[in-house]
Amino acid sequence: MSDAGSEQSKEERSDSVERQLEGEAPPQQAPNEASGDSEPAKGTDDVGESTTRSGEDMVDKDGKEPGRVDTGTEGPTDRPTGESTKRDVTGIDT
Repeated sequence: MSDAGSEQSKEERSDSVERQLEGEAPPQQAPNEASGDSEPAKGTDDVGESTTRSGEDMVDKDGKEPGRVDTGTEGPTDRPTGESTKRDVTGIDT
């Protein structure tokens, strides 16, 4: 089943390809372009705001997970390094 929107899209693409092959100039206004009277898209007010805790926040509050050990830092950026014990890998106390 195809709907009218899908058919219109196919026709627009077909027209565009024909114009390109024949060397015609593109239309002055893009199809379905808003005239400027539209409202902002829904949900854009909260873009960029995280709703969950970051890994750093979790470690600060809850502490290190069992089975993980810090071994220092490495490189010019002092990236943290560490090791895991069997407890971290399996989740079972050994």
